[in-house]
Amino acid sequence: MALTHDIELARNQKQTLSCLFLDVQGAFDHVSTKQLLRIMSELQLPRQVQNWTKSFLEKRKAGLAFDGEKQRIQGIEIGIPQGSPISPVLFLIYIRFLFPKIKAKFPEVQKPSYIDNVALYTTGRNAEENAKVLQEVTKRVFTWAEENAVQFDDSKTELTHFARGQEEATAEVTLPNKTVIKPVNEVKWLGIWLDRKLTFKTHVQKKASAATSVLHLIHRLMNSEWGLSAQAGKQLYTACITSISDYGAEIWWKNQRSYQDLLQKLQNTALRKILGAFRTSPGAAMEIEASIEPVKVRLNKKCRKYALRVTTLPENHCIRQRIPMSYPPESSIGQEVPIQGNYLDWNQNAQRKSQRHPTQLIRILNSISTLIPTGTKLDSQSAANPPWQDTFAELADLSISGEDRDLVVKKHLTHIRQLIDQNHPIFYTDGSKLESNVNSQAKASLGAGIYWIFGKVTSSESHFLGHTQEIMDAEIYAISQALERITDAKTRKKHFWVFTDSQSAIQNLQKDQMETEVYRDMRQNLEEIKVQGRKVHIHWIPSHTFIPGNELADMAAKKGARNADPEIINSARTSISRSFIKRDIAKIAREEWTQYWKTTNQGQQYSKFQTSLELKMKSKELKQADRLTFTTFTQIKLGHGYFKSYLVRLPAYENNLCHICKVKQTPEHILISCKQYRAEQKTLRNTVLKSKTGPGPGSGPGSNNKLSLKRLLCTREGIKATLAFLKETRIATRKWMVGEVNEEMEWGSIDREV
Repeated sequence: MALTHDIELARNQKQTLSCLFLDVQGAFDHVSTKQLLRIMSELQLPRQVQNWTKSFLEKRKAGLAFDGEKQRIQGIEIGIPQGSPISPVLFLIYIRFLFPKIKAKFPEVQKPSYIDNVALYTTGRNAEENAKVLQEVTKRVFTWAEENAVQFDDSKTELTHFARGQEEATAEVTLPNKTVIKPVNEVKWLGIWLDRKLTFKTHVQKKASAATSVLHLIHRLMNSEWGLSAQAGKQLYTACITSISDYGAEIWWKNQRSYQDLLQKLQNTALRKILGAFRTSPGAAMEIEASIEPVKVRLNKKCRKYALRVTTLPENHCIRQRIPMSYPPESSIGQEVPIQGNYLDWNQNAQRKSQRHPTQLIRILNSISTLIPTGTKLDSQSAANPPWQDTFAELADLSISGEDRDLVVKKHLTHIRQLIDQNHPIFYTDGSKLESNVNSQAKASLGAGIYWIFGKVTSSESHFLGHTQEIMDAEIYAISQALERITDAKTRKKHFWVFTDSQSAIQNLQKDQMETEVYRDMRQNLEEIKVQGRKVHIHWIPSHTFIPGNELADMAAKKGARNADPEIINSARTSISRSFIKRDIAKIAREEWTQYWKTTNQGQQYSKFQTSLELKMKSKELKQADRLTFTTFTQIKLGHGYFKSYLVRLPAYENNLCHICKVKQTPEHILISCKQYRAEQKTLRNTVLKSKTGPGPGSGPGSNNKLSLKRLLCTREGIKATLAFLKETRIATRKWMVGEVNEEMEWGSIDREV
């Protein structure tokens, strides 16, 4: 992203950016252990890290085995292990001093790199000037490489000039070893195909082709009658297909219709396989049935999520340095203002057409700027905890019982009585979210509540957390306030108990990967509590089970969310939770999908009972159905399946009539009124009509006693009964239709004889 951003900036300034791509040959194999340890010492890395690295690399042995022959095991003095997760980090440390040497002599040259892939680029008036600069830079790079036993692979060294004009730049770069590097129009770097004009056409086509190849392999695992479940197929598609097709979308996706159509074609093919649908099935309807977002919605969402990650990066990150340091920018009166200089506001009117176009980085950042209220900031990311530092689970006893809820409650009440008798400090914490009215523009408000017992003293506290947090943040904040009180508690007791009804809060603490200011305060308090010789136990308890302390904490949290009492502590923060913005991003994607479904002309049959965007793959009954029953159900719902009202479109079928009833053979006919299945239909009717499940939205008066296709396919009891009916009769399957055709031929011959 940093490279493409700078290329776009250079174009806006009518300049040329030239980039030389280098690849370190056998990168890990040539690392000197002594040299690496010397570099780590010069960087003043913690002594624990240096000692661990020395222990990791010394006294290693290896031996080759080939064609049944084994060599003698020998010691290894150079190199770092291939495949180890720490090896890339060690290699980056090893080449750490290469870049300062370049910066000291050539400050205008940028040096983005990833492990053994190094790029050197500079911007100038033309390619010839840039080539001269890069040629001088390579002299210093190759000198350093020779001193450190590092070699660059000439066959993988490439040069590209990114210029505005139509003519191709031909300036060459001669390496110190006399190898001449000629410019190319396309280059692959870090999995992204970069072309001279940054159209990314080759990249998208190659990724779509690779994803299609993987899809063909997955096709062998399922068809309309047997194989993996739709849920498993969806997981494979998301993990193995979209991860390939969408690779680098943050860089190349600009709502290009041609790229959207290419990936949508791939997705429609996958959807037909996942659902066991006919080739003619409408893509928009299949996406809803499979709960898979349309391509455009998915890519827009991916870009917004990337923008969120960028805005929370440390200020010294190379991407963060390319955007305004206070994002989104704001004026002195608290209103958002256009980004100045290279970062122009691109909502241009007729008088501003001469201004430069935004870069892709700034464009996608602007897609979430409206989600960040003026005067607030996002929670920043914290540095990773050192491996020698205590984890959260080591600082506190974190526990979630896997026993039955009723048993957990019973044990908890017994435990509490024992703790109270022994005068142990006890805390109950809870979070609450008060939703605004549907028609109101106000956002939901959050509250946190604490209730504690110190011997015979009990008290509670309510906190108002504002409107820019999520319920998880409220739960964590409530626990943090309990830890604050434990830190300051004047008691000789060594054990403190905190009870919460949020499993997710404890699970997040167990992962030890949270990045908020509240989390950092919690860690600091726990470390101080440990120094005091105390221990905190944070345990889960079931909610809404009439545990007195939990109920009182819940009341305190709701009181804080209402914020209508002067004694409530206003703990509203000016920062916004990242999870809060993630929810808004998901909401925008949902709205885009809803608008797409409302305006598309696909799936007219499906839209008769699917009037809103209600995702369907969550149905428990559908997940548990066998493959053939599931695909039959889906085909009936899509209106494209083994019934004559659809098959009449094909040349092999001359009429659309049921050969027994002599009426149009529609899905509704074969499920509800066909004479051939009266016994099964009676069971179906009794099951659905006797259930408490209503007929669904849009049904008229008296519809509770009426069996309709919408009720069969869109209500829980209807789905369950229909699946049982389809499994018993096997109607609307390929085998059933073959039998129907044979019977029709026999009935036709009898009629002719009569």
